[in-house]
Amino acid sequence: MADFRRWILALAMLVLVLGCVAPASAQVNGPQITCTASAAVTPTLRHEGMDELVGDILLTCTANSGVKPIGPGQPVPQADISVSIGGAALSTNSYYVPGPPAGWASDAVLVIDDPTPANQTLCANPINPTAACQVLGLPANSTQSFNAAGVYNVFQGVPGGPAGQANSITFLGVPIDPPVTSRTFRITNVRVNASGAGGISIQGGLTPVLAFVSSSSSTSVQINNPQNYVGFVANGLTTTVTTPTPVPNFLNCQTYTQTVTGSITFTEDFATSFKVQGLVEGLQNQPGTVYYTESGLQVTITGAKGTITSSTASTGTELMATISNIPSNATVSVDSWAQSTAAAHDSEGNLVQQSDATFVPANGVVVDPCPDVDADECDAKPVQLTVSSTGTAVAVWEITNTNSSAVDSLSFNIYVGLTSAPGTTPPTQPTTVQGSFAPISLTNIWANGDPIPEFNGSVNPQTGTSSTLFTISPCVTYLLFPYVTDYLGEFDTGIAISNTSTDAGVVGLGALPQTGGCQINFYGMDQTTGANTATTIGSSGVYSTTLAGTNSGATSGAGEVLPGQTWTFSISGIDSAFGTNTFVGYAIAKCDFQYAHGYTFVSDYGVREWAAASLALVIPDTGSRVAFPFLCGSVACNGLETGEQLVH
Repeated sequence: MADFRRWILALAMLVLVLGCVAPASAQVNGPQITCTASAAVTPTLRHEGMDELVGDILLTCTANSGVKPIGPGQPVPQADISVSIGGAALSTNSYYVPGPPAGWASDAVLVIDDPTPANQTLCANPINPTAACQVLGLPANSTQSFNAAGVYNVFQGVPGGPAGQANSITFLGVPIDPPVTSRTFRITNVRVNASGAGGISIQGGLTPVLAFVSSSSSTSVQINNPQNYVGFVANGLTTTVTTPTPVPNFLNCQTYTQTVTGSITFTEDFATSFKVQGLVEGLQNQPGTVYYTESGLQVTITGAKGTITSSTASTGTELMATISNIPSNATVSVDSWAQSTAAAHDSEGNLVQQSDATFVPANGVVVDPCPDVDADECDAKPVQLTVSSTGTAVAVWEITNTNSSAVDSLSFNIYVGLTSAPGTTPPTQPTTVQGSFAPISLTNIWANGDPIPEFNGSVNPQTGTSSTLFTISPCVTYLLFPYVTDYLGEFDTGIAISNTSTDAGVVGLGALPQTGGCQINFYGMDQTTGANTATTIGSSGVYSTTLAGTNSGATSGAGEVLPGQTWTFSISGIDSAFGTNTFVGYAIAKCDFQYAHGYTFVSDYGVREWAAASLALVIPDTGSRVAFPFLCGSVACNGLETGEQLVH
């Protein structure tokens, strides 16, 4: 801010030299007027916004003592009026005007005496208006107002001025005809990149955007109060994600119909953060009117680029949900429409204004499914999103109605469906969602011709923060073999695990064929050494179908147990130290498919005199995973239940 204050002082000195102290020629040949600058409206600007519309700057002018209007038919002196912005860089769109002389003209316009739409006459040569847009003195019996047909009263700004092209816009050749009573010069359609606003910390309060008005000409124009606040920057959006508790979790081998897994809510941080594109019918072409839309004052400009309308927004405010890490077997849909709970009513309680937003399809053509905001019912239906090859889907909604007198909040449900994919590995990361304004600049740097509005992702309070929408867990079965032994070669244990995930011919069970491997971990104690891990069994106490390579009942070399098959082995067959070990303990198997069931057969070696058999116990799922097919009561297995509830 210190640098900006020094810059303001320098500009003030420039004004004193060029404005307050008139050149001798101006004192003799030209009139003198005194203008007071003010901010007509000081809006709140979205900190995320890269082309935010600041408030109008109004110069209210009177003739100096003894100075009269220019005589009828006499050339009216012209002045160059500049506006310089501090605290944020300009982001007012401009376009090239071929010569001679060639140059750039912007959407920013200066209007004289707030001409009505029918009386607006544009200077079509903003680069060289000195001759092309000369105004002659009005008849003596005229009110001397520029709000008249056929009088140049609308001037486009060109980039550049006292603070350079990044911070100044200049209106060339503005006619300065001393008024009979008063005259106004309104500067409007100036946009700034609020995401780069400096000065007061955005967390500590509002950040001001300053405008400094100056005049440079042979005509003496005194500008009082040249520095004004034309906007205050604040965060514009808060998004929240709501999901059930615990967060939805799906099993990868099950099929789930489309169901709500959560919702995302977009809430304004101030009442005018959400805006529609512009008026539904007609142009916003009455100077001085506050429209609370994304567009500015719309003036029809005919030139080298054809006929355009100044400061027209590309869209209304857009809200975006980015959903990431979507599995390939999942579909994601969102609500196509939402309405804010905040509503404006008249004195009789009738609804007069309420915000809503509508889904933007890929072709960008928005059709409001609920045009009547007072409707009790809406037939808007969820729309399925397109998921990219990287597992990302984006939903965008555009504000189609707005309530500028209330803080609006819009919520959209998110739906997920899942097609079973047994045998595949689900993503290790959860599916997440985050919200923001849209569109977001890919470079976070404003460029001429960018969309209106456009937002900076790096300053959005939600950027970098995402919420878990749902998770997908692999289908597994955990089996407990309570007693296994490999004692001095006198005892042996046979283990069998069956993959019962197919029930062809059995109606109603609904099992899906699944293929996967199994891994068995042995736990216990060597009765001789006292070691707590059976390190000599398998590989460091672990034995699996993958390590075994070819297993009974499994496809040769696949290391997997197929549906309807059984994997069998004996400890003596995998223990290289069989005959010397004194292991007694238990084993836990993890199989990468549902419906695994196990069996142990413990006997003396060779089954000479003694044998016993038992079924493995199925350990219920734990943690946040869905306890399927084995439930642990009315709460999750890691909730209030203690111990295990094991079944066969």
